[in-house]
Amino acid sequence: MYKIEPVIPKEIEWAERLVHLMDSQFKIPFINFRFGLDPIIGLIPVVGDLVSLAISALIVKSLVTAGMPRKLIFKMIANILLDFLIGEIPVVGDIWDFFNQANRKNLRLARAHFESEHTEIAHQNAPNSVISHAKA
Repeated sequence: MYKIEPVIPKEIEWAERLVHLMDSQFKIPFINFRFGLDPIIGLIPVVGDLVSLAISALIVKSLVTAGMPRKLIFKMIANILLDFLIGEIPVVGDIWDFFNQANRKNLRLARAHFESEHTEIAHQNAPNSVISHAKA
């Protein structure tokens, strides 16, 4: 049985590093809770959320460059806009930023897209075992 590993575009790998920094760089011991710079930057009123939005937009841009379909792009943009808008609410927004990891969600969407795309291609290119055995 042949196993072909999916080819992950370099833009996804770059986005993974930035998402890790923004959403899961730090870990609180004993409770295994991870968070990144996003909620810390978001503690700075208005400016912090704008900086986080800009970084999230860069991540989405890199995923768009990797070839994401329009439907997923709109979903990713909705994720970061929701994160930004709720993040603007004092106190509630700061708590939200620790638990809602929009960049991580967007990365999962991108990975799922490329892995399913790879699976489709692998199935299309897979040799038909009944025919290949009949020819042998």
